[in-house]
Amino acid sequence: MKSRICSVLATLLMLALLACALLHTVPKLFGYQIYSVLTPSMTPALPVGCAVYVKACDPAALQAGDIVTYSKGTGSDLSETHRVVSNDVDSGKLTTKGDANAGEDIYPVLYSQVLGVVTFSVPCLGAAAMALQSPGGIAVCIVIFALAFLLWALADKFKKRESFK
Repeated sequence: MKSRICSVLATLLMLALLACALLHTVPKLFGYQIYSVLTPSMTPALPVGCAVYVKACDPAALQAGDIVTYSKGTGSDLSETHRVVSNDVDSGKLTTKGDANAGEDIYPVLYSQVLGVVTFSVPCLGAAAMALQSPGGIAVCIVIFALAFLLWALADKFKKRESFK
């Protein structure tokens, strides 16, 4: 019985690690970039801590109501995700607004800043991904991985002990 419990726990731990890895890597194989929502500007549609899956798009095809992710400036690693209010194709600029913000964003978004359109989101996954990418999160993953192998070893030991009885 102890061997069965250890084996099941080890398998569940490994499946949890695998699920996290798949949620983060498989979408990238299909051309998606994943971003974490860090501020409440898009609540309730995109709450803080959710992960948004962004697909590259033609900015000229964007319409009012689409949610886009764009870089905060030329050469910036910072990005923002807001809803398109209007698209001025002639000037190559978008007017955007956070759903929770009172007014439109001060600066227009240039087409060259657009990273893509948000196609779907997963609640809480962004916060989990951010935590797992930290040194502490990496340590937790290593400990879980080691614990799973320890549980499998214990399961094998208990199984051998039970077979001798």
